[in-house]
Amino acid sequence: MKNQSKKHKRIIIRMPNFIGDSINATPALELVAQAYPDAEITLLGPSFLRELFQNDPRVKNVITADKKKKRRLATLYALLSRHFDLGILFTNTLATALLMRMGGVKRLAGYDNEGRGFLLDYKPKLNRNTHYINRYAMLVNGCLGDKFTHLPPLKIYFDKNAGLHLPPGKPVIGLYLGGTNKKQRRYPETYAPRLLRLLCDYRLVLLGDANDAPAQAEYARQVPEADITDLSGKTSIEEFVATIAGLDLLITIDSAAMHIAAATNIKFIALFGLSTSPTSAILPRSANGVYLKIENNLINEADYMNNLTPETILQHVHSILAPRHEKQ
Repeated sequence: MKNQSKKHKRIIIRMPNFIGDSINATPALELVAQAYPDAEITLLGPSFLRELFQNDPRVKNVITADKKKKRRLATLYALLSRHFDLGILFTNTLATALLMRMGGVKRLAGYDNEGRGFLLDYKPKLNRNTHYINRYAMLVNGCLGDKFTHLPPLKIYFDKNAGLHLPPGKPVIGLYLGGTNKKQRRYPETYAPRLLRLLCDYRLVLLGDANDAPAQAEYARQVPEADITDLSGKTSIEEFVATIAGLDLLITIDSAAMHIAAATNIKFIALFGLSTSPTSAILPRSANGVYLKIENNLINEADYMNNLTPETILQHVHSILAPRHEKQ
């Protein structure tokens, strides 16, 4: 496919289904933009892509891929009407390849998975042990004839004015501790208020979705002495990104928030308990992160989070923020 660059004027990329994975795909997106600087790049995927990439100069359009049958026809029509020259699949299902072919995409690149190889023009085998960032970048680079050697950094574009604006003063720490919907991935409810008390020297911002809001509101209620702004369930994706980008430090159990911090150059402490993917395959390529996962001799992965005591987290907070705080 490396000799097709002059013909690729319209490129569609089927993005991953989760925010963190989509951020992991931004180095691959940059490779596409560098290889085809004059191409019109369209993203296909979940509705959050509209907000996440609305400020990205590399992206011309976003098409929403909805699972509802009525919306599937609208997605198919959008593909047929735009006459795409090249499609790149960052999802690995047969259905995504079929949709692209039915939508008239001329050439397709994707991993040979679920027996869909007959639909693809470039079809390397999928190695699930490969880091997600490399997985996406290797797919793009391979269909370019391995043109590139170095991996671009994670990067997302955002409107700084969309975030939380606080007057100058104490460092601001964002906390995504999770609600009951996060199950064993949430920070233990017996620890959370104690952690907030230990962080009373800082301004605190609680982050999360609507499902996290009840639990985190209760944590804030139990620590009235702390300077807490609770934004749980109150931000759009754009506001969520811009708020994280304005923090001095993020403490999070949520991988999407972790990847946003990595992509906006914000220091973060990621708390790992039960994981849905191997930790080694999802960690951002960032020098700004501290990753806490203490397994010790525990049998059940669901118990790992209980090892991350507030005091342990505080030590890392001080090592990151104390030098700056002391100067102030």
